[in-house]
Order: sequence, then C-alpha cells, then structure tokens
Amino acid sequence: MAISITEASELKKAILESFGVTLHFHDGCGGQYFTLDERNDEIKRFIESYFDKKGMTVTFIARGTQFSVGGNNA
Repeated sequence: MAISITEASELKKAILESFGVTLHFHDGCGGQYFTLDERNDEIKRFIESYFDKKGMTVTFIARGTQFSVGGNNA
C-alpha cells in the first residue's frame, strides 16, 4: 500500500522531534520503504503504533533498520 509524500513527511518529522533521529523515505518503481541508520526498538514500537492507528501494518527487515507499510489491519 502506497503512502503519500505528506504522510511520509509527517512520520519523518515525528521521529526527528521525538527521538532526534532521521528517518529515510525511499520511493521508486520497486515500491516504497523506509530506513533508519541504526536499530532502535523504541522507535520501532513508535512506528508500529503510528501506523496501527491508521489501520496499517509495518514489516521490518534488515536487522530492524528497514521497513515497509502494508494495507489495513482488519
């Protein structure tokens, strides 16, 4: 499920303000995904909660530093 650039910007801002960490957003022909420079379980929980409130799922890969967003939780 694709998210808008606005949604990605809002999440990036929330992560930066809450944790002082830059979240990277990648959007290309192969799909969208996010990356963090380092694994952080507190940020991971924040991201999962953020998307859960929007009815979306998050899948983390690559040692917990990369994730993509899926469709509805229902």
